[in-house]
Amino acid sequence: MSTSNARRRVLSWIGAAALSPLAATPALADDLPATPRLTEGPFYPRSFPKDIDSDLTRVEGRAKNAEGTVLDVTGRVLDRSGRARAGTRVEIWQCDAFGQYHHVGEPEASGDPDFQGFGTATTDADGRYHFRTIKPVPYPGRTPHIHFTVVENGRRRLTSQIFIEGEAQNERDFLYRSLGRDAKRVTLKLEGAGSGLRGALDIVLA
Repeated sequence: MSTSNARRRVLSWIGAAALSPLAATPALADDLPATPRLTEGPFYPRSFPKDIDSDLTRVEGRAKNAEGTVLDVTGRVLDRSGRARAGTRVEIWQCDAFGQYHHVGEPEASGDPDFQGFGTATTDADGRYHFRTIKPVPYPGRTPHIHFTVVENGRRRLTSQIFIEGEAQNERDFLYRSLGRDAKRVTLKLEGAGSGLRGALDIVLA
């Protein structure tokens, strides 16, 4: 995907999002605040790889690991009362270390063939999920981010994005700024973990 094509696609998507803002979920007394919703964006896979497990840093049948800094993302999926949502499917997708999305119908010759691009995890009895991926990188028009969606009983309950605390481009990113004070609910604080990074983020379903 060329830089100019990526920029045009992102800008057209942002313009469409601006014309159809998402309604905020009203807060309920004594309940956890819900994770804010964001639009899916243009890069959800059009076709899915054979390997869709929770480790995006390795692709089945390939010997090398993905380029980039390894990032472990963990957390829980909860309802507004704090109850764990066991057996819930969490999906993530993001660009590789070269800013290339995978499985979206675009030529991928310039991307990283050792990066899975899309992965899924199912929450355990305590509502916990875990992904191994790479620290997201920026691309034209966007700050680093990871897309995610939560599916229960075959129905999408929430679609949003995870941002990285302290990224210089956050305050210039249209979607990040649109969240206002709610941005903290989808902002991941990173810490060192061996040669990589880790962060935890709970997802609260409305």
